[in-house]
Amino acid sequence: MNFLGWIDHDAEQEDAILRGLGAAKGQDARDELGLGTIRDSFADLFFPGLSTIQQRVRYFLFVQWCCEVAASQGESDRILSRLRENEEALIHSLKHLGEGQGVIGIVSQEDLERMPSEIYWNGLMVLGMRRTRGNRQRWARQVAASRSSARTDNLVEEGSRPSINLGFDPDRPPPPEGFPKVADLDFTLNGDEADFLRARLANACVDSTGRGHEYNLFGAFSRYRLKTNARTPWDHPRMSSLKPEARDMLLLAAAFAQLMHGAVILYNVCVSRLMPSNDTTNHTLSSHVTAFSNWAKDLNPADVTLFAQRIPELPALGLMTRHRIDEKAISFVRRWTQFCAEPEKLLDNSAANRLVSDREVFLKAGSGISRIRFSKQRERWGGESGSQQMDFRWHTARSCLNDLATPAHA
Repeated sequence: MNFLGWIDHDAEQEDAILRGLGAAKGQDARDELGLGTIRDSFADLFFPGLSTIQQRVRYFLFVQWCCEVAASQGESDRILSRLRENEEALIHSLKHLGEGQGVIGIVSQEDLERMPSEIYWNGLMVLGMRRTRGNRQRWARQVAASRSSARTDNLVEEGSRPSINLGFDPDRPPPPEGFPKVADLDFTLNGDEADFLRARLANACVDSTGRGHEYNLFGAFSRYRLKTNARTPWDHPRMSSLKPEARDMLLLAAAFAQLMHGAVILYNVCVSRLMPSNDTTNHTLSSHVTAFSNWAKDLNPADVTLFAQRIPELPALGLMTRHRIDEKAISFVRRWTQFCAEPEKLLDNSAANRLVSDREVFLKAGSGISRIRFSKQRERWGGESGSQQMDFRWHTARSCLNDLATPAHA
């Protein structure tokens, strides 16, 4: 059985773990070439507080409101039980929207394992909406302790009103009357909610000291008050208005995404070449070879030059976002970038093919899941892995920005 845990005394380390888990959810869990820490470093700088499974920005308020309603209970166990009830009621209030609208738990409902509060918990901290560190259990204990302390203080100062710390920003917009049991509840923000969340997202930073905040894209992008279908963040209409440091970092991320996309496609080619020959596997190989040829044709030499020059900056990105970018990952990225000087030759370049294959074997063979090394893993293969180019959680960020673009009565 796989198990992850920590001793419940270091809230700062716990928050770092929660952030890492939140970022990883929804990504290709295998991360075939070990590029996830670099990818997530960029994503945490550009869109702090988001993970790939978050879809609607109003959930940040929904979760805070659910927690505040639950905090009216006494002991911590009762607070957590009430929180679960509130979130189940929230699911019922939103289910009229139907599937495909970003409603968490619309299928599982009461059987849902990961409730909205778990999914958005880390983001609430990064956005400054949650004021207590640690997980929900720690929060509930702190609320219960605050209530107990307030009762004691009230006995000493007779007639005073108890002050209870709910662990959240008290200046948030108020919930709809009767929340979470609200008829026709949806994700439409009113003007106050949009302004509040826009400010919170623009000021968010994964580093508590604010280091790296200059790369946050929410401030500039949220000033664009129209919905966008931009395919990547570097295609956003406000790209040209970014401050130089943010624009340069985004261009670096774009170059990284483009270069490493080729490595992932070549990995698919390498696996396909190891499959027994038949109509299906031959078609799979042909598709990946075509995709790689198209990638090589479209690769911009300027991106190769830019990224090659700035590879030494990658470890510093990890330090800012508390991701450990190890030297072997840097070495792989550097070597692959060198090969990309002649992309049209890479399909038949044995050294390039070996680089990609050896990287996957190094990462996966020890746990028995290498497709390059083990035929049983190839038999379970669906035909491609990680074939989508990295977008640094742009799909999630775009959804949030589009929710912010057109608030009701704005």
